[in-house]
Amino acid sequence: MDSAKKLSSTDVYPDIRYAWYVAVLLSLVYVLSYVDRYILSLLIEPIKASLALTDFQIGLLIGPAFVILFVTVGLPIGWLIDRKSRRLILSCGIALWSLMTAACGLAGTFWQLFLLRVGVGVGETTAAPAAFSLFGDYFSKDIRPRAVALFMLGAPAGAGLTYIIGGQIVTAIDNAPPFIIPMIGELYAWQTAFLLVGLPGLLVALLVWATVKEPKRQETFVGASAGPTLYEAFSYIVKHRASYAAVFGGIIGTTAIGASSFWMPALYERTWGWGVAQSGVVIGTILIVGGVIGTTGAGWVAAKLMRRGINNAPYYMVFAGNLLLFPTATLYPLMPTPELASAMLFLMVLGMSVTSGTSPSCIIAITPGELRGQATALFFFVINLFGSLIGPPLVGFLTDWAGDPSYLKYALSIVAFGFGLFMNITLWLGFKSFRNSANDLVERTRA
Repeated sequence: MDSAKKLSSTDVYPDIRYAWYVAVLLSLVYVLSYVDRYILSLLIEPIKASLALTDFQIGLLIGPAFVILFVTVGLPIGWLIDRKSRRLILSCGIALWSLMTAACGLAGTFWQLFLLRVGVGVGETTAAPAAFSLFGDYFSKDIRPRAVALFMLGAPAGAGLTYIIGGQIVTAIDNAPPFIIPMIGELYAWQTAFLLVGLPGLLVALLVWATVKEPKRQETFVGASAGPTLYEAFSYIVKHRASYAAVFGGIIGTTAIGASSFWMPALYERTWGWGVAQSGVVIGTILIVGGVIGTTGAGWVAAKLMRRGINNAPYYMVFAGNLLLFPTATLYPLMPTPELASAMLFLMVLGMSVTSGTSPSCIIAITPGELRGQATALFFFVINLFGSLIGPPLVGFLTDWAGDPSYLKYALSIVAFGFGLFMNITLWLGFKSFRNSANDLVERTRA
C-alpha cells in the first residue's frame, strides 16, 4: 500500500447500544462454532470403537480435517470480507458449518467423517474474520479490546458448554432407546449427538442475517473506499512483517496447545478412569470460569492501557498469558491425581484465555480498517496451519508410537513444551517492532 496514503480521521461509529448487541450476537456465533468443533472430543472413544480408528486417525479428524480447507479458503474469504457484505458471508458460513456438523451424524466411515469435518472448517472460516472486521467498524479503538474480548469468550464458553452439557447428552443418549431415521436406519449414540448439536445453528444463521447491519468501514486509508488490491494488502503486511510474524509466531503455540486440549476427556478417562459426564463437568467448568476471568480481565486491562496511550497493550497481555500457559500446559497432564491436574488445568486455561482473548486486538492495532478482513484471515491461516494442523495429530502419533494409550499424558506434555518454548521466544523478540507498527498506525489516524 502506498506509504503516502493517510488514514481517514472522520470516522463516525454506530450507536453504542446496538454495537454491543452485535458484539453479544457474534459472541453467541463463536460459542456455536466451538460447540460444533469440540463435540468430537467427547465422542473419541465411541467413534474409535464404532469405526475401528487409531489415535492418529482421531488426531487427523480433530486437526487436519478441520483445518485443511479452513486455512486455504480463509484468505479468499478475507478478501471477500474486505469488499462484500460481512453479514451475508457470515450467515452463509454459519448455515454451512451447522449442516456439516449435523451430517457428521450420518457418517459411516473414517473418510466420510473426515470430509464432513472439512466442511465444518470451511464454514467456520467466516466467523472470526467477519467479526473482527465488523468490530473495527462498530467500536472506537479504546472500546474495541473489550468487544474483541467478549467475542473471544466464545471459545472457552463454547468448549466448556460442550463438555458440561454435551457430556450429559452423550450419557443420556447412551441410555436411551435407539434413534432410527427412515431410509437410513439406526444411529449410534455419537451420530445422534452430532445431529442434535448441528441443526440449531440454522436458526442462529437466520438471526445474524435478519438483525446485523453492515456498518461504514472505519479507519481506512484515503482513496481506499473501493477496497485494497491483494498487492496492496501484501505490501502493507510485508512492510510490517516483523510485527505480524511476532504475533503469528506467538499464537501458533497457543493454538497448538489449545487444539491438543481436544484430548482432555480422553486423558481423564485413560489416566484416572473418569467417564465423559464426570470429566465433562469438571473440564467444562474450568474452561468457562478460567476463560471468563482471563478473557474479560485481559480485555479490560488492554483497553485501559490503550486509553492511556499504550498502543501495544494487547501485545503485553499476549506475552503475559503465554508466560503462564507454557509451564502449566506442560505439567498438568503429568499430575498424579485428577484434582491436581484440574487445578493446573485451570491455570493453563487462564493463561490461554488471556492470550487468545487479546491476540486479535494485536492484529487490529497494527492494521488499517480496509485490510482487517485479509489480515485476520492470514492470522488464522498461519496459526491454524502450524498449530491446529500439527498439534492434535502429533499427540495421536506420539501415543500410537509409544504403543500404550495411557501414554497420552506424556504426548500432551511433550507437545505443550515444544510449542510453548517457541511462542515465548518469538514474542520476546517482537516487542520493539510491534510497538513501532502500532504507534505508526495511530499517528497516521491523527494526521
